[in-house]
Amino acid sequence: MGGIGKYIYRVEPRDVDFTRQVTLMAVGDNILHAAGEDADRNGFGLRVLSANNASWVLSRFAVEMERRPVQYEKLCVETWVGEVSRLMTTRNFRVSDENGKQIGAAVSYWAMIDLTSRQPLDLRSNPEYLKAVYEEPSPIEKPGRIARVNPVRIEPHRVVYSDVDFNRHANSMKYLEWMVDMLPVEWHTERACRRYTLNFMHEARYGDQLEVCFEDATASLFEIRNTEGVALCRASLEWK
Repeated sequence: MGGIGKYIYRVEPRDVDFTRQVTLMAVGDNILHAAGEDADRNGFGLRVLSANNASWVLSRFAVEMERRPVQYEKLCVETWVGEVSRLMTTRNFRVSDENGKQIGAAVSYWAMIDLTSRQPLDLRSNPEYLKAVYEEPSPIEKPGRIARVNPVRIEPHRVVYSDVDFNRHANSMKYLEWMVDMLPVEWHTERACRRYTLNFMHEARYGDQLEVCFEDATASLFEIRNTEGVALCRASLEWK
């Protein structure tokens, strides 16, 4: 049976916006970094996978925050493996402040791919993944499927060097960055994002020409498409 890993982070000046609160992207980065640290600790991190020509790929991601931590504040991210199926595994997270009060939580879905074929691998073929499962429910609602967006505004984006990670595709939090950059600056002072959900469907790679689409519904809906109209990522941002 697996366990819960705990990882401490500090909100650095590079992680905040003009309100001196941590950005949505930096919170997501810390959570995903904890996932990588915990996978390393359990023997199936990226260094081990890379030696076998494989890698983890984020499929769905939902984050809820009661508040945005401020500059220099310390956070504790707890993480554990939920379910493991043939093609997907669930990883859960709790975020607490330095006083131990829970201020956020997250759920993520991951697939493992062969780096040459880009096809998913069978997670049940390695018993170590099953041993890592910890029997505790997900702390928030799991990320569901987001329907196609009917945009009221579209902006172009070309994937550039600073967007691309070690897998040679756009970094997960870059999609979110392109989306929130479409919003008026007042949104980030007059509202707080209660929850964001990301669905990743296809890779965006260096040099790709994309369209970032925005629909102002009950929640802010986004879709990133390529020039053929294929959706690469969809997102829902819920505000309070």
